[in-house]
Amino acid sequence: MRTERRGRHVSSSKRIDCTRLAMSVDDVLSQQPVGYGADSSGELLVRKSAGVAALILNRPRRHNALDRETLGALRLAIAELRSDVQTQVVVLTGAGASFCAGVDISAEGRGDFYAPPQQNERLYQEAGQEVVWGLLSLPQVTVAAVNGPAIGWGTGLATCCDFRCVADSAFFRIPEIGFGMYYDVGCLYSLLSIVGPAQAKRITMLGEDIAAWEALRIGLADRVCAAATCSEEVSDWARKLAQRSNPAIRVTKRHLYAATVGRYRKLGAVEIELAACYYGSNKDRYEGLAARELRRTPVFSREG
Repeated sequence: MRTERRGRHVSSSKRIDCTRLAMSVDDVLSQQPVGYGADSSGELLVRKSAGVAALILNRPRRHNALDRETLGALRLAIAELRSDVQTQVVVLTGAGASFCAGVDISAEGRGDFYAPPQQNERLYQEAGQEVVWGLLSLPQVTVAAVNGPAIGWGTGLATCCDFRCVADSAFFRIPEIGFGMYYDVGCLYSLLSIVGPAQAKRITMLGEDIAAWEALRIGLADRVCAAATCSEEVSDWARKLAQRSNPAIRVTKRHLYAATVGRYRKLGAVEIELAACYYGSNKDRYEGLAARELRRTPVFSREG
């Protein structure tokens, strides 16, 4: 039986300064994505202040498309956060006007992914799933500040977070099937756990743009706001979360993870094998990408 001590004084050193935590979110997200020093790499900016860690995808000229360097930096940052007991809230966002345009599918980007030492589909899938499952299972509360388009893996990164604050001009899109690919590296499971199978089929199979207010209606977004106020909305979440029991939040998050998306972890291992087989026996992705570059309708195979 638990007993409650009433009137107990909590020393100022033990209190969480909620105002400072919320202000740190505003400060981090409002800074220009340059000159962050030793706590960042070129393509991923990492800032920590007053219980908040911000991960900022920093390839604005490529709409924050993910290349191998960015994914590697994300993997390391997530691994370090796992053992960071001082950080309560992790904010993921993109520099410039985009959240994330997914994997870099330019000729240069594709060549980089499959260059040594990562030379095959299996290694790419394994590395991608490390990022996805690592973000999903972080002990901290995670918030995606979706400041612009979230495409492919961009949608995947957003759904790997606990909350999604979405600018009213932003949208989600999963275009992979239109390129002869499919939604892989373990991203499907978080989408399924959030919107359910009917909407997951619609979003992945049709590849339609899901505008911010539509995303809110189907549960893909938690809040919609003006792009200029995204940091304020995230600060409001951080302030409220900081006032609550951090150990209880972490236990609750772990329980919810196990009861929902965590159930698919073993299926993710099978997906790696399926992806390697699919891409090894099917040339549709080459047709899809060629058609995109030439602005024509792709002609896909009828069997796989």
